[in-house]
Amino acid sequence: MNDSYGLLFQHVLYPSWESGIRHRPTLRHLRRLERTQWCSLDELHAIQQAELSQLFSHAFEHVPYYRRKFEHAGLSPDRPPALDELSRLPLLTRKEAAEHFEARKSTATPLPAISKMTSGTTGHPLSFAYDSGSEYWRQATKLRGYGWAGYNLGDRCLHFWGSPPASPPPFSQRVKVSVDRAIRREYYESCTERSEESLARVVREIKSLKPTVIVCYAQAGVALARHVNENNSRAWPDISLIAAAEPLFPSDRAALVECFGPGIFETYGSREVMLIGAECEAHAGLHVSMENLLVELIVRDEHGERPARPGELGEVVITDLHNFGAPFIRYLNGDSAVLRAPERCACGRSLTRLERVEGRTLDMLRDGDGRPVSGMFFIVLFASLAHKVRQFQVVQRRDRAIDLKMVPTPLFEESLLEQVRSHCHKFIPGVALRTELVRELTPDAGGKLRVVSVEN
Repeated sequence: MNDSYGLLFQHVLYPSWESGIRHRPTLRHLRRLERTQWCSLDELHAIQQAELSQLFSHAFEHVPYYRRKFEHAGLSPDRPPALDELSRLPLLTRKEAAEHFEARKSTATPLPAISKMTSGTTGHPLSFAYDSGSEYWRQATKLRGYGWAGYNLGDRCLHFWGSPPASPPPFSQRVKVSVDRAIRREYYESCTERSEESLARVVREIKSLKPTVIVCYAQAGVALARHVNENNSRAWPDISLIAAAEPLFPSDRAALVECFGPGIFETYGSREVMLIGAECEAHAGLHVSMENLLVELIVRDEHGERPARPGELGEVVITDLHNFGAPFIRYLNGDSAVLRAPERCACGRSLTRLERVEGRTLDMLRDGDGRPVSGMFFIVLFASLAHKVRQFQVVQRRDRAIDLKMVPTPLFEESLLEQVRSHCHKFIPGVALRTELVRELTPDAGGKLRVVSVEN
């Protein structure tokens, strides 16, 4: 709940700046999103159809890459595809998005105004861009999704987030960012280092700051929670926690609840499009940001592609409905997920929901004969061992050998190693397994920890 300053910021300072001085439509978009989240599914689909038609027409006329692709597919600029015939539109792979970056830029307004790069957790960073109008929708969508977790503008918020960039921005920009964060009451702690000393420092920061909400990389938050639980160092009332950037598994949630209380909210997003889905107060799946994104789950096989059925694992395909500057249309982002049945949530919203996001499609292990084995095997295995293994990391090397690192708790027993080896030999036969006990795991340069990965 906001205090006096929070209320002042939320109702006076931020609206005066964003809407009055800068004339940005962020808050107007947010008000619209707060209305449309209660629409029926048919009404939401009508909104998506209208937005898709505008994007399709713009891309056909002003984006060279899509003009070529659409013409090759036999599409006509005066007949936008309906939502039930999206397969007429070509898929955009990550490799194609990188190779045709310049050709995917619009030649007419709105032009790309913001350029970024993904963190490269797949080993292949991707440059992308979008226009200012898309940025306002992204911010409004984030504010709504975070609002479901009880986060309001002006709340005292601790971000346990990735490390700063390797090349610091100019001094003037650093000052601007510092002032902006101070006014918003956003406080940042790097989650890249996760030693006992570093985690203890974050605990002291929480005790001193008394944040209303914590926003964190999921696995960073889990490491912090297990540190707190093991050392019995919780000294605060319940705090809402928004987990982002990485998968959150059932055993992880249990540790977070013990540390911070029941208000644990999972989100799913990417740098390319920002918030894709977010958990509401019903904690029954992730509501998709339908008004800003068109999210499909598809299954591809020798017969072509088809929509994934509810409960079936499918590849995530995203169309950013408001990025006209450098469109992402039917973009395969490399993730896989499971869709819930299309029914109104207990919270009252009809926004479609993801049951779970299983992570990147690249993280599929192979046994000695080359047969695929889902990386979820390790998630299930260590869920039952969470009291003995605080964290783990699996890397399958090019020769298919698996390196397994584990951070033990005081309850760890040497006999556990043989138990883990036995399970791995049973479910991933024919591969060498190397185990190592470590004091901490090292995230990548961006602060993310890939729990299961395959070496390219």
